[in-house]
Amino acid sequence: MNAKEKDDAVSPVIALMLILAILATCLAVYTTTYVPGLKQQDEITHSGDVKLTFERFAADIDNLIALGKPAVYTEVLELGGGDVPLSPTKSSGTLEIEETILGTYTAGSETGNLTGIRVTYLPSFTAWEKQGYRYENGTVWILKDEKKTPAALNRYSIQDGTDLENATLQRWYSAASLDVIPLFTVKENSTAVTGTAAAKLRLNATLSDPVTVILTPAGKTYSDVRLLNIEVSVE
Repeated sequence: MNAKEKDDAVSPVIALMLILAILATCLAVYTTTYVPGLKQQDEITHSGDVKLTFERFAADIDNLIALGKPAVYTEVLELGGGDVPLSPTKSSGTLEIEETILGTYTAGSETGNLTGIRVTYLPSFTAWEKQGYRYENGTVWILKDEKKTPAALNRYSIQDGTDLENATLQRWYSAASLDVIPLFTVKENSTAVTGTAAAKLRLNATLSDPVTVILTPAGKTYSDVRLLNIEVSVE
């Protein structure tokens, strides 16, 4: 084999190595320069989707109480975001529900707690800010560290959000005439879920027979109203 034939045999190998080197360089630039920004953008979009889910959940509860009928509502929420090409690792999140005590009620011979609901989403292992959300008493809050602010654009302060909660409670429990009184419960063994996949936030409402109800601390008596038992679960 002469020198020219040797050069012709080596040239394809060198060309392939140069192509691989260029591809490796492009891949390194993509993963170090573009991927972090793409992951942050995807997680910003995911955070906005979580906010919309919480706002729909708040509207679902308002609809249930306004209709005053048995019904089932389900909202799907992606717990994680940041899935981009060549970097499929996603952030994760935790969705948790818990009962809150608003007062007590007496319905015939039955006495129990007047219960509300608190639903909280907190992200983890995120490439963006750890911004969570919370629903409580008709209001959606944005959470960051130990601070919170109303998610609604027309609410500018914590006091505005608190005023909205109080107005919601007045509408639910202290109106001059009530057809139904909502009672929230958390389904057993369905209080929290953690991961990166989709979670289902479900409302299952059932209606009692008409009964006379006394609410405390309002101290008001309502005749021929029904208890709207709203069971909340996450899976």
